[in-house]
Order: sequence, then structure tokens, then C-alpha cells
Amino acid sequence: MGHCVFMLRPDSIYDDNPAEQYQFPSIYLSRAATCEGDWVVYLEPTKVPQSRGYFAIARVQKIIEDPKANGMYLAIIEPGSYLDLAKSVPFRDGPDPIERGLLNEEGRLSGRAQAAIRPISSADFLRILDRGLDQTDEVLPRWESDPHQVQEEQAPFLGKADRQRVEQLVTR
Repeated sequence: MGHCVFMLRPDSIYDDNPAEQYQFPSIYLSRAATCEGDWVVYLEPTKVPQSRGYFAIARVQKIIEDPKANGMYLAIIEPGSYLDLAKSVPFRDGPDPIERGLLNEEGRLSGRAQAAIRPISSADFLRILDRGLDQTDEVLPRWESDPHQVQEEQAPFLGKADRQRVEQLVTR
């Protein structure tokens, strides 16, 4: 098992629904098979005007032949696993791609960047995930030494609050 990038255009000719299935031709089957049971990241190509870059993740439950289209396959997405990233991650991180695995020996962008389905290293996947989930605005304050422990401060005791009391006589 391993991670993959699924390239997804908004004007795709394929029967794609990123939360349910990703359709692809048989030439990508061997690559897609490596991510069965694991997580993928969706990428909108840079050629798309105002591209969102890497915009979501999902877990591939299984890969099957498409019963409606000959020579096509479906990556079935595990129900409930699709997640839009809090903020989209651009393809480039400065001059270089955020996927370091796309660089060739000379440090230039290789032809692998054009593949609709391609494997991605765990380091690259986690880098995209870290930037996309944007954990700078934490919901709960945390202790610096242990990020899993919630930092709670005791509220000061304000004494007895003045309340209006109403006497009632109740009979049962």
C-alpha cells in the first residue's frame, strides 16, 4: 500500500465524484493498485484557470472494473473518508513543486507531473496534509510540552451572585 495523487479536473470527461469514485483508464491500473486501502490526495492541474492545487484527501476502499465502460476502472472511495482540506495547497512551494518526488536527477520537474495517477511518498503526502489542514488556529489551547493535553485555567471564584429568589408553594 502507498499514497497516490489523483488528478481531477472540474471539466473532466470521466465519471468522477471525488467523495465516491474516481474513474480511470486501464493504463493507470498498476499505479492505482498501489494505493488500494490507503489515502490519496486530489490535485487540480495547474493548467486549470485559478487552480486550487491539492484540495482534498480520501481513502481508496477498493479498485474494480467499471461495469458501465469497457477498459475503464473505478477507485471506490471509502464512505465518509473524503475530506476537503481547510485550505488548498499550491502545486509549487516557491520555485520547486511541493512533491519533491517529481524532481529528476538535475532538480527539474520531470514528466511524472503530467500523470493523472501517480504514487507519492509519505513525506510529500504528509507535507501537503500539514499545509492543507492548517493547524495554526487551534480550537482548544494546548500545553506546549504535550500537544495532546488541553490547557485549562481555573476561573476565579466570583462569590455569591445576586439572584432574585421567588418563593412558591407546590402541592402534589
